[in-house]
Amino acid sequence: MRMKTNGIVRKVDGLGRIVIPREFRKLYKISPEDPMEISCLDGGEIVLRKIDMTLTLCELALPALDELRRAAGGTVLLSNTCRWVGGSGELAPEYSDKELPRSVKERLSERRPFDENGLHVVPVAGDADVFGALYACGTEHPAVLRAVAAVLGTAMQKF
Repeated sequence: MRMKTNGIVRKVDGLGRIVIPREFRKLYKISPEDPMEISCLDGGEIVLRKIDMTLTLCELALPALDELRRAAGGTVLLSNTCRWVGGSGELAPEYSDKELPRSVKERLSERRPFDENGLHVVPVAGDADVFGALYACGTEHPAVLRAVAAVLGTAMQKF
């Protein structure tokens, strides 16, 4: 009788680590530093799942975007590391659920505020991770944006 297999076999190393095969990392867009959840099922199976921090970021930030827009002025937007996920102000519908430009994605990892095509961009980052960014267009108070991004980054790293 032949045993059926559904995956790639890897051995556990001396430190208890298993390498996720490159094919799976590409297929599921798993990058270094991505949060992964490890859980056990009743049957003894171990499940590895990539965690999407977008939901947590949205739960923390979206309710405050209207107030942030009033404090900063102009339009205020929120993104994860790939797409715009929300906003408040006149230009918000123009950006809603669109992919971030490659140049913005690349610069978010620098963890420093920058300007890009008329948008003031402030990364939302914790000690080790970048979760997304806040954006302002036409704002007169970018310091408010930096303060809120710092608070969000600190809150996000606790998840």
